[in-house]
Amino acid sequence: MFDAIRRPFGYEPIIRKEDLKKKDNKKTERANNWKSTLLRIWKLVDEHRLLLIAVLSLVFVSSALALLGPFLIGHIIDQYIVPEAFDGMGIIIAWLIVVYIGHSISLYLQNYWMVGIAQQVIYRMRTGLFEHLQRLPVSFFDKRQHGELMSRMTNDIENVSSTLNSSFIQVFSSLLTLTGTVVVMLWLSPLLTVLTLIIIPLMYVSMQWITKRTGRLYKEQQHAIGELNGMIEETISGQKIVKAFSQEPRVMEEFLEKANACARPVFGPGPIPVSFQR
Repeated sequence: MFDAIRRPFGYEPIIRKEDLKKKDNKKTERANNWKSTLLRIWKLVDEHRLLLIAVLSLVFVSSALALLGPFLIGHIIDQYIVPEAFDGMGIIIAWLIVVYIGHSISLYLQNYWMVGIAQQVIYRMRTGLFEHLQRLPVSFFDKRQHGELMSRMTNDIENVSSTLNSSFIQVFSSLLTLTGTVVVMLWLSPLLTVLTLIIIPLMYVSMQWITKRTGRLYKEQQHAIGELNGMIEETISGQKIVKAFSQEPRVMEEFLEKANACARPVFGPGPIPVSFQR
C-alpha cells in the first residue's frame, strides 16, 4: 500500500536518496557571480524607475483592497445579516462594490505596465546578446552546438521574460497580502492565528523536499531541450544531405529518442504514456 502511495503511477524514481547525498564531481554550469547577473538585470529594469514605482504602488493598493473586501463581507454578515438589521447595509454593499472595482482596475494597470517594462527589458537583453554573439570568435561556435546557442537565445530569455511578467509582481503581492492577513488575523483572534501559523514550518520543509528533487530534473530537461534544438537545426540545415543518402528513418529515430529524453524528467524512467508518444 505504501508503494502505491509513493509511486502512484508505477514509475521508478529518477533521483534516489543516494543521488541526493553524493556530491557531483564535475563542475556545475552556472553563472560565476549570480549576484552580479541579477544586478545587471536590475539595472535594465531600473531604467523605467518611475513606471516601476507606479507598479509597486498599485501592488500595495491591490493587496490592501484584496484584504478589505473579505473584511467588509464579514462585517455585513456579523452586523446586518445575522441580527437581521438591514438599515445602512446598502451603503456598505456600495463600498464593497467600489472596493472590488478598484481592485480589478489596480490589477489590470499593474499587469499592463509591468508587461510593458518586461518587454522593453527583454528587447534590450536580446539585442545585447545578439550583438555579443557577433563579436565572439569562430572557436566559440565550433565548441558548442547550434541548438545550445538557440536555447540560450529563446528558452533562457523566455524564462527571464516570464519571471518579469508575472513572478516579480506575484512576489511583492504575496508578501504584502501575507503580512496584511497575519495582522488582521492577530487583531481578530490571536489564538487561532498561532494555531494557523503552526503549519508554516511543515510547508517549508515540504517545499524544500520537493525543490531538492525537482531542481535536478529541471536542469536535465533544459539540457535535453538544448540537444533537441541542436539536432533539429542541424537536420533542417542539412536536409538535402539527409534526402540524398536516404537517412530519413535514422533521423526520425534519433529525433524521437531526443524528444523522449525531454519528457523523461517529467514521466520518470518508466514507459511514457501513449498519448505523449508518436
